Amino acid sequence: RGDGYFGEEITANIRTLRTVPLTADFASAGITRVELRGEALIRKDRFEKINERRMEEGEVLFANPRNAATGGLRMKDPADTARRGIEAFFYQIAYFEGQPTDENMINSHYARIKLLGDLGFKVPGQGIKKCKSIGEVVDFCAEWEAKRETYGYEIDGMVIKVDRVDFQETLGSTSHHPRWAIAYKFKAKQATSTLEEVQYQVGKIGTITPVAKITPTQLAGVTISSISLHNEDFITGKDIRLGDQVLIERAGDVIPYIVKSFPELRNGTEEEIKFPVDCPVCDTPLVREESEAAWRCPNINCDAQVLQRIIYHVSKDAMDIDGLGKALVQTFFEKGWLRNVSHVYNLDFDQIKTLEGFGEKSVQNLRASIDKARSNSLRRILTSLSIHHLGKKASSLIAAEIGSLWDLIDWDIEDYMKIKDIGPVVARNMHDFFSVSENVAMLKKMEEYGVDMSQKEEDKPIRVAED
Repeated sequence: RGDGYFGEEITANIRTLRTVPLTADFASAGITRVELRGEALIRKDRFEKINERRMEEGEVLFANPRNAATGGLRMKDPADTARRGIEAFFYQIAYFEGQPTDENMINSHYARIKLLGDLGFKVPGQGIKKCKSIGEVVDFCAEWEAKRETYGYEIDGMVIKVDRVDFQETLGSTSHHPRWAIAYKFKAKQATSTLEEVQYQVGKIGTITPVAKITPTQLAGVTISSISLHNEDFITGKDIRLGDQVLIERAGDVIPYIVKSFPELRNGTEEEIKFPVDCPVCDTPLVREESEAAWRCPNINCDAQVLQRIIYHVSKDAMDIDGLGKALVQTFFEKGWLRNVSHVYNLDFDQIKTLEGFGEKSVQNLRASIDKARSNSLRRILTSLSIHHLGKKASSLIAAEIGSLWDLIDWDIEDYMKIKDIGPVVARNMHDFFSVSENVAMLKKMEEYGVDMSQKEEDKPIRVAED
């Protein structure tokens, strides 16, 4: 903006972090309108003080600065966001209008970042360099890997970018990332611990996931006690046993991972991990498809699966029902108020008012979120059903071809295969789902409770206008 301040204009979109007086404005640089891209960060020393205050107030401590910043941006009250001490760092001028006074800025990514810094925005500063050769890039990355702990913010790598903007435009982007930038990740931090126990979790489609319980261990500022072992092949391939000393790391400084065990440290008390043959929740014999690494519980009425399907159904990636989070779904499930997905749309709000922490306002907000979800797109409805291998893209492709969800009851596998990019696995799984009368009955109940099963405008394929 040209008035020397940043923040007020975007309060509704990203919860204003703070209003920062700038040393200059874009108008003086010849820019009349600009779109910036950046990230929210919390300094390590600020993060420690936040956790000290939370400990004094008896609140749960944050695991790391990344989680604290991410959660802060999702808070409804901007004042709560501001208390996190979040700072906005900008790394790209994505778009601008006007005639820049510095002509070099037109075609130089580096010059654009330098301009942002000159204007008073927070930019990487010492962590950025325009390199003249790939050797210089390698040396700069190695330098920062060696001194990463001295930096005021948690970092897990460097991003190497093409400087010339016209080259960036020529290289373009995939649906996931720009082709003109690549991340160099630092070597993950590692520690050792003892594998004490393996527990087995049941997912929304019945997948059995073994979870290692290790002696709580500090790693990269986080206490780790649980780590996914993925599947039986992962355990046998790494020869992991109960009682083993294991090497752990955090992939990308985020996800804990067992790198290997130390067979040479075994004393004879270690035990082989025996994968269950029956579901740990409903005792149904497990099955494993030839093409898959995971064992699955085939009982769609398994309580664990039903609960996980409801949790996913209301999640942001599916029906996006704000206020109905995992913990609340679990509470409603245990009370018998939610026994399948359709019950989400038939909750007794008078009963909910009797729960501790629920007032009139919070109940009204939950009711409004559920009412809003009743009008969701067909794509969201399909995605929310936890059909194996059916993701957002496939859901969108199918939703674009039908007038209502009920059209799919009469579809056979070949009908799905006629849609570009829908393969035989998704086609078979979709057909199987709509062939089960219990699933159709659940969908009918959803419609009875007000969920609109018709195609929405956003589901329709984009039509190219003819001249």
